[in-house]
Amino acid sequence: MKQQHLTVRSPSLPGRIPVFRLLLYWPEAPLQALMEQEAGKRMWTIARWAVVAALFGMAAAPAEGAPPLTFIQDTLYRADGAPFAGVAEVSWNSFSAADGTFIPQGKLTVQVFGGVVRIRLVPGTTATPYTYYGVKFITGGATLATEVWAVPPSASPLEIRQVRVSSQSGGGTAPPPGSGNLQIGDVEGLQAELAARMVRAPLLQVNRAAVINENGELASAVGAAGDCVRADGTTGPCGTGGGGALPLMVDGETPAGVVDGINAVFTLNYVPSPADSLRLYRNGILLKSGVDYTLSGNTVTFLTLARPETGDVLQAAYRAPAP
Repeated sequence: MKQQHLTVRSPSLPGRIPVFRLLLYWPEAPLQALMEQEAGKRMWTIARWAVVAALFGMAAAPAEGAPPLTFIQDTLYRADGAPFAGVAEVSWNSFSAADGTFIPQGKLTVQVFGGVVRIRLVPGTTATPYTYYGVKFITGGATLATEVWAVPPSASPLEIRQVRVSSQSGGGTAPPPGSGNLQIGDVEGLQAELAARMVRAPLLQVNRAAVINENGELASAVGAAGDCVRADGTTGPCGTGGGGALPLMVDGETPAGVVDGINAVFTLNYVPSPADSLRLYRNGILLKSGVDYTLSGNTVTFLTLARPETGDVLQAAYRAPAP
């Protein structure tokens, strides 16, 4: 047992003279347990804060094996002096960092509050290939500016002007100069377009008409140099194959007739076939059948108000059966 004296003082007596003294007896075992419990609480509190501090340290430090980063920090303003508010959308092509870490093609969106921009990026000036970042500043769904950044290694924060290579207003694409070789996967939709394109056949030759063969490949038409190619890709002597003779294409013909403002009847060298293939021009202006003229066989008759005047130039273009 452990004894302890307790002195009780009375506030009513002058000099605060002790009135009585009590002798208290405390069991040593419970007291020891209480002290150990309090010590344990203090140790747990210290350990807990140590863990929190370690976690904050891990969050602040880069992950083990991660490539070095350059910190870009700046403040952006609008033309009216108000801080820019929106997002910065950063995109890049695949590259390998200076330490050999492979960085696949990607895109990063960073919120900009109060005009303050804070972005950590892998340096592209020491990457393979030399890599530029494309940056778009977007607010309210509209792209205000598109920039190209060249980010070098730096132990201290850089401002945007220190990494900006080019800038333009709006959402146009500003291709980075000398950005190295692009991979097919770096261009959105390119792989699908390449898969859908026509494939060149092994026997495709120059100075030959091209047709699509049964394999969907672009191939050279087979036949003599003077043969004609049919719609089904086969070839043969022109005018054969059941299709009849090829039509005659007439262009720039001057209809025969006196141009004096009185004569209304003119003739063509051939009968247009079909009739609506006729394109008749007066001083370079296309005339309309049924409104300015009528056609019968190879005869053109102008209506009264459309009769050619002295000095007018008439020209006709049409298709006709082969002679």
